Amino acid sequence: MKNISINFIKLLKDYPQKGWVAISSDFDRVVLHGKTLREIRNKAKKTDEKVFFFPTGEKYSHFTG
Repeated sequence: MKNISINFIKLLKDYPQKGWVAISSDFDRVVLHGKTLREIRNKAKKTDEKVFFFPTGEKYSHFTG
């Protein structure tokens, strides 16, 4: 499996408030954003794109990529 380095600072700089984002499967861009995980999951169901969900407004030092 290929190691992937994800720059959360770059990806989430426009989303400083608490909420959730859906990040593209290549971890290159934010596809969707919302206030709750439920909201963003409902939005994601309407797209064909594979996404990964992450909280915003948090510290990301405990994530490894």
